[in-house]
This record gives sequence, structure tokens and C-alpha cells, in this order.
Amino acid sequence: MHLNEFFVEGNSPEDSHVLLNITEPSTPAEKSKGYFFAICEINNAATKYIAKLQNIIDEIENNYYEIPDQEDKSALEVVLDKINQESFAVVQPDISLHCIVGAIRKNDIIFSFYGEPQMALFYKTKENFYKKMDLVAENKINEPENRQLFSQIIQGKIGPSDFFFTGTPHIVKYFNHDRLQKIITTRPPRQSAEHLQRVLSELKNNLSFGGIIIHLQEGLEGAVLPKISPIKKGSARSLKNLFSTEKNTANILSSSLFPTLQNKMKGVWRKEEPTELMAPDQTSGFANAKINSLHLRARNLKAKKITGVNGQEIIKKIIVFGWTGIKYGFRGLVLLLLLIGTIITTFGRNLLLLFFVITNHQNRRRNILLEWARWQKNLIENIKNLPTITKILLALSIILALSFIFGVTYIKAAQRKIARAQAYAVATQNVKAKTSAAESSLVYNDTAIALPELKEAEQILKNISCATASEKANCKNLNEKLNALLMKARKITLAQPQLLADWNNLAPGARWENIFFLNNKIYGFSANTSTLLSYDPMTKNSEQILPGILVKGFKAVSVPKENDYAVLLHDDKNISQFKPQGNSWKKIDADYPFQNAKISSMTVYNRKLYSLDTQNKQIYKHDTIKTGFSPGKEWTKAGAADLSLGVDLAIDGDVFALAKNGNIYKFTKGENQPFTAQGIDPALVSADKIWTYNDLNYIYILDATGERIIILDKTGQLKKQITATEFNDPTGMVIDELQKTAFVLDSNKLYQIKL
Repeated sequence: MHLNEFFVEGNSPEDSHVLLNITEPSTPAEKSKGYFFAICEINNAATKYIAKLQNIIDEIENNYYEIPDQEDKSALEVVLDKINQESFAVVQPDISLHCIVGAIRKNDIIFSFYGEPQMALFYKTKENFYKKMDLVAENKINEPENRQLFSQIIQGKIGPSDFFFTGTPHIVKYFNHDRLQKIITTRPPRQSAEHLQRVLSELKNNLSFGGIIIHLQEGLEGAVLPKISPIKKGSARSLKNLFSTEKNTANILSSSLFPTLQNKMKGVWRKEEPTELMAPDQTSGFANAKINSLHLRARNLKAKKITGVNGQEIIKKIIVFGWTGIKYGFRGLVLLLLLIGTIITTFGRNLLLLFFVITNHQNRRRNILLEWARWQKNLIENIKNLPTITKILLALSIILALSFIFGVTYIKAAQRKIARAQAYAVATQNVKAKTSAAESSLVYNDTAIALPELKEAEQILKNISCATASEKANCKNLNEKLNALLMKARKITLAQPQLLADWNNLAPGARWENIFFLNNKIYGFSANTSTLLSYDPMTKNSEQILPGILVKGFKAVSVPKENDYAVLLHDDKNISQFKPQGNSWKKIDADYPFQNAKISSMTVYNRKLYSLDTQNKQIYKHDTIKTGFSPGKEWTKAGAADLSLGVDLAIDGDVFALAKNGNIYKFTKGENQPFTAQGIDPALVSADKIWTYNDLNYIYILDATGERIIILDKTGQLKKQITATEFNDPTGMVIDELQKTAFVLDSNKLYQIKL
């Protein structure tokens, strides 16, 4: 049995307050009556009224476990009958009260309600689909105002794979029964309860919420397993197996849980054996119960009143027992100290003698060895002189002792083996259950549910001890299936890169860090050398290009949309222009508002240059002039974002700045705009390049550490992740979205990848 609660406390108990009790029985007699539960929502009530209602709930609980079942009434009926007579004044017109009390034992359930609490049954049909039943609507009766607190009793059964939901009425404002059905029947009860609690707690209003999800399912004997996805398998029971009995009493009116099917199924009820929900002599079956509740409390037995016993006699007996305990405790402590002292003395003496034998200190080795030899000889002689029967008994004692030690060792080893096998079976079943649940969620592209399930399965699989050959093969299959589902949930595509050029052969010992596309050729550059490498896709040839200027190397590059030149950054803030026609070079002007400017990236957009200064955490805008670009003006507003870790820029009308820690900043007219990359797993903790333009549909990010290309739409939602087994340290990227192609530089090797 799975019983999971959710509870959210509002900001104003006087306006909305929820009482939620779940009681766990302790004695066999109480266990035969099962788990008691109660949920009440009180609106517009004083603290005194709430305390009074709590006392009533406690009285129902105590009397339910203490009063035996009658021949024609269950204990709950008797208790509620009494409560209706004694607590008539609880029902007040100016106070909104909604309550449900009941008990569940295995698949038997009995309850009563007042007001309009939320109660629904989600049951599986023969067609293996879930349907819902509103139990309040099915059993609601019309009575005059100021009616009794609990005027009807409903009793029945819950079958395996079915879900029983009960909660406070305000829940329906945010979760109708259709949505509850989708949430509860497509994930484990614990996750359903956590999801409802999380969503309701985020409302931040004065309302309080509470509810319970009850679910029965079959699993390994002695272990509770997570829910197998309902899409994969289920039973084909008819509705008659869900709730099978109804009772009428003299003082408590009763209504059938299925009034519309009552006449058709009377014959079926007669064929079933009568079910005793509260039979005290039945053996309780709560070994497999799994309760997730902060409000679960154990039953405490009431202390029996001591009558007819003299107080002085009690005190006298306490003193006598106390003195006896102290006396024997002291004796035992003395004996224990003597035993410990003897062991320590003997061990110390023999250790000292061994030291003398090893070191021959004071030439005592010979005397000690002679003493040990005499001791051994005396021992052998004593054994020889023993009677035959004593020798036999001694031998048998030694054999029995050795057998006992061997048996204990063998039994413990066998127990450990069985325990490991059981743990392996439970763990693998858990992994299968979670992968099945995740696979079902991925059918609907629900990665928010699938990813946590797969990560939990991955963690469980890491901790599984796969010892035998069959276990290793099974673990390997589970791991392969898990990895495939993880890639699908993470939207990871394993690409097959085409190697275009290996520049290690062209310039041995050099390292090229980045690439750019200009005039139908791909160029590579580095901060450690001024030499460029070019690759012509038409001729498939590579060649070196020596610059016409004296520089140490290039840190960043930008090519305008017109594709007629490239500007390259060197010496932190100086810029040179490269034109492919004739491989011409020239240094051009570009200045900055701060002398200590440290430019990490730049991009040309609409013939204007935008540069990223990490030293002053600023983006500058430069207009085009005859000699290059005008002095930069501060474009981002003061304090708009921390750009100290900025590594790259991209512009599509808005400006995107990429930080080394993976953060992406979006600016519009210098103002920082909210932008978050969503759905990326593993999380983006480092990044190297960003690529987009106004005629492109997506944003492309190169993550060298994660060896992947991340593709986002313009809202930040993940579209795809691309990786390849050939990737080792990808540092450069060029995107041709029209041709659905990416060019990647990795360890001096130029690859082409299909997007």
C-alpha cells in the first residue's frame, strides 16, 4: 500500500485552516482496523473552534480503535453515531466546514464526509485506460440545514493499480479532476503528492490545502517497488471490484457508492463472499505498507489506571529493585574489570617475553625458550595422562567449536549472498520501473518528468553490485537502455563528423584555436601565431597565409554579413583588417573610452563594430569611418550585467553576450533583458562560442568542456544537442544554417557536421 500526503499551510489560519491526521496502529488488535485518516478544512473560524474540531477528530480516532465492531455495525459507524449526537453544535451557518474521516486496511476502505471535500477514484477499465469517479457527487444527499456532522457511511474496496484521492475543496480551483487524473495516474504517488504540494505552495495566498493519495500495487515480496507505468501494463477489472459493499444503519443514512449500477449488480454482490472490513481476528498485512506523511503518528496505548495498590508498597518495591540492580551491577562491573585486567596482563607479559626473545635483551632468550619448551612438554604430558573419555570429549569439543565457527561463518556468508541477491533484484526492478515511467513520459515529450526518473535510475544502477556473469550482462543491457533514454530526454544527437582537413600535417607543433568563414573559404587562427590557415571546400586544399603586419597572434574575429573582409583582434584591443582578394592586410583604427580596456570579443553588424570589454564590464559601439571605426561609445547601461567573464558576442538585432561560466546575457538598446537557457542537461557550466544573426532561426553555443554544440530557439528553449565521439577539445565553430551544416575545429582537425 502506498499512502502519500501533501499539505500547504496558508498565511491566515482564521480564514483557511486544514487539519490532517494519519494514524498508524501499533497493537495487533489495532492493526486489524487499519490506518485511520482525517482531513478537514475550516474557513472563517476562530482558534477555539479549530481546537474543538481537533478534539472531535482525536475522539473519533481513539474510540474507533478502542470500540469493537458490532454484528451489524463497524466501529466507525458506532463512533460517528455517537459524535453526531454529541457534536451537533459544530455545524454552524457562518463557518464553512468540509471534513472526511475514514480508515483503510489493505484494499478495504470505509469513510464518511461532511460538506464538499474532494474525493475521486481513478480506476482502470478493461481497455487499460483510466477513468474517474467523483465520490462526493455519487454519494451526496440533500438534507435540511444544520444536519448532522456525518450522516452517511461509505464502504468498499480499492483494487490494484487504482488511485483513491481525497483532499480539501479549494484544490479544485487549481486542479480539476481531469488534471488530477493525468498527474496521479502517470507518475508514482510520492511524486504526484510532491508536485501538488509544490504547485499549491507557490500560490502564496491565504488558503490552506491538504490531501492524501492512496494506491495499491503488486511488487516483489517483502519490498515496495515504484509504480510501473500504466501505459505498459495493467489489469482489466470491472467496476464491481472497486467498491463492493454498502451498509444502512438506523441512525446513519447510507448511500451506495455506485447508485446508477446498483440494480444491475445486485446479483454480482450476492455471489461475492462478504467482506469484513474491521474483523479484529484477521492477520494484519502492513509489512508492505509505504507511508509518506509528515502527519503520520503512531497509536499510543492509554495508561491503565492503578487501583487498589498501596503507594508505599510501590515505592518500597522500586527501592528494592533499584538497590538490587545497583548491587549486581557493581559486582558485574568488578568482574568485568578483573577479566579485562587479566587479559591485558597476560597479553602484556607475553608481548614482553616475545620482545626479549627477539632482541635477546639481558641474554634472556635462552631461558624464555626453555620455559616455553617445558610448558609445551608439560601440556603434552598432561594431555597424554588424561583419561580416554576426557580426550574424546576434548576432541569433540574442539571439533564442535570449529564446526560452530565454520557454520556461523557459512550462514553469515549465505545471508550476505541472499541479501545481495535480494538487493540486486529490488534495485534492478526499480531501475526498470523508472526507465519504463520515463519512456512513457517521453512518448508525450514530457522531459520534465522523464529526466528526474532517469537520473534516479542512473544513480541506482551505479550502486548495484553486478557479480555474476548474468548480472553483469543484465546491468550492461540496463545501462545501454538507460543511456539511450537519457540521450533522448536530453535531446542529444550523436553526429558522424566528416574530416575535411588535418592541419597537424600542415603546421606540426602549432595549435589553431578558432575558425571563420570568408569568401567561400574557412580560415583558422590562433593567439600564438600570426599565420593563418585556409581550407577551400571546392579544391579541398589547405594552405598557410602569412600576414602583411607584425603581430603575435589573433584572439577574436568577425566577418560582416557582406562577406567582403574580416577584422581580427590582437594585443587585447588593436584591430587589423584582412581581405581575401590578394590576401591584403592593414591595421585600422578603433579606440575605447578607457585606457585599460581589455577586449575579448567583437562583431560587425550593419557595418558597425560592437566590442566586449571584460576589464570594464562594458560593450562599446563603434561607427564606421574611413580609417576603420570611430572611438567606441558605452552601449550597455551602467550595471546592466557583469561582463567580466564575457568570451563572445553575437547580434540578431538584440545583442547576446556569452560568459565563460555558461551565462547568456541579452541586451536590447543597452538594457539587459530576461533570458534563460531552458532544458539543458547536463547543465551548462562553461561555454566558448555563440553564433546567431537576424536571418537565423536559432542560437548556437559551443561547449568545449561538454564536447557539444547546443542549439536554442530565440526564447532560450533547448532544441537539440549535438556531440560526436571524435570530439576531444572543440574550440572553433562556424554555422551555415541554410545548408544545415556546422564546421568545427578540434585539436587542429577541421570537421563538417550535419545539423
